[in-house]
Amino acid sequence: MHSGERRQFYWDFLSARPFKAVLRWQGFPLVLQIAVLAIFVLLTINGLGIGLDQSPEELMTLRKTSLTTLVVWGLWWPGMIALALALGRAWCTVCPMELVNRAGDELARSLGWPRLKLGRWLRAGWLIVVAYLVLQLLVAGFSIHRIPHYTALMLLVLIGAALATGLIFREPRSFCKILCPAAALLSVYGRYTPLQLDVRDPQVCSDCRTRDCVAQSYRHRFDHRSCPSLLRPFARQQSDACVLCLQCAKVCPYENIGLGLVKNTSGSRRQRMLRPYEAGFLIFAGGFVAHEVIGEVAWLDEYFHAVPKALQRLMPSVSFGWFEALWFLAVVPLILWMAASGLAYLFGHRQNLRSRLLAVATGAAPVVAIAHLAKAAAKITSWAGFLPLAAADPGGLQTLHQITGKALASPRPLVSFSLVGLIMLVLLSLFAWRSVRWIKEASNENLKAAYAGFAIMVVIYGSILSVWSWF
Repeated sequence: MHSGERRQFYWDFLSARPFKAVLRWQGFPLVLQIAVLAIFVLLTINGLGIGLDQSPEELMTLRKTSLTTLVVWGLWWPGMIALALALGRAWCTVCPMELVNRAGDELARSLGWPRLKLGRWLRAGWLIVVAYLVLQLLVAGFSIHRIPHYTALMLLVLIGAALATGLIFREPRSFCKILCPAAALLSVYGRYTPLQLDVRDPQVCSDCRTRDCVAQSYRHRFDHRSCPSLLRPFARQQSDACVLCLQCAKVCPYENIGLGLVKNTSGSRRQRMLRPYEAGFLIFAGGFVAHEVIGEVAWLDEYFHAVPKALQRLMPSVSFGWFEALWFLAVVPLILWMAASGLAYLFGHRQNLRSRLLAVATGAAPVVAIAHLAKAAAKITSWAGFLPLAAADPGGLQTLHQITGKALASPRPLVSFSLVGLIMLVLLSLFAWRSVRWIKEASNENLKAAYAGFAIMVVIYGSILSVWSWF
């Protein structure tokens, strides 16, 4: 029993009988990870060799008709954004990369290979930001999101990197901690959902003498393990890299770990400043998300891309994609964060630039997250109608030829674009109202700078989503 006064959950999934049964099942989450890995392998095989001979115009349709690019870029990636805001790092529960990384770790450990420690720079998370930037550069420069063959190679690289990091580093879940291109996104966006893993009654953990959830002797069990991420489940904090494997809930002898709607006072919900690498990710994401949401409106997109188009005319031998990448991954973020930093200075923030940028990013983060969700929603609603066609023709070439030959009409979006914009504008307003409390709690002495970042992003993305709702 847990004291009502000390209870940290309003509602707990793991208290319900069906979820308890799943939790106790020895195959959870392993079987789910194996199933998702099998899907990734099939998508990889399906995409290899496809899309290399198509024109840029044909690729705009092929990206939706090929099952590989449709699932990866039209459903999986935007779905992760939506899932992070709704359920935190729930994707990590079934992520096959964690499984492959663990397999590499188990193999190296069983063979007794000498392996490296994660250095301070790797632990700081900056390679995650680099991985995210490389992915965006490949999207802009080589259009890997439109060419099934390149998307398949990307999946192979991710699986290979997950295996290699498990073999090279002795830190558990090394891929998740140092190289996963989605890790920063999931960490930042996942902090805003009230659905979290946490202890039910802190006093039970204080009185516990065995601490099974962190016991070294339980770490390498097949199931009912102590935390494989080397965290302390009884002292959860935001952005602590918990991947919701629920092993702590399985191994706890008092059933004191829950997953559900937690109170604001619980450790997993106490707001704090972004970590430096999270702020770094958000700085680049601000430019990328602006590029994404503006690109949904043709006349706005013309204005937004005027500079890279002018540069491309000066140097026609260089692909436009590289100028575009330079624009939204470097120039636009610089403009955005210089403006926010300058506004913070005007508001009275006189500390060093590093603390100012951390505070500005912390204030801007929830607004950028909702804007990113808007793009994800627009993509899912416009691409999902192609799924039956892609399931019938996984390669997508036959469907492509039917659509370009006017023998088949392109599926219509599931929801009108203006309705998506209106819903997201309302959601942005609600999130902005809620963000005021989050910013106050997280920022403290950096409150003015955080409000500057918040204000800049609300004006920019609120204006863009307003335009969405008119079209």
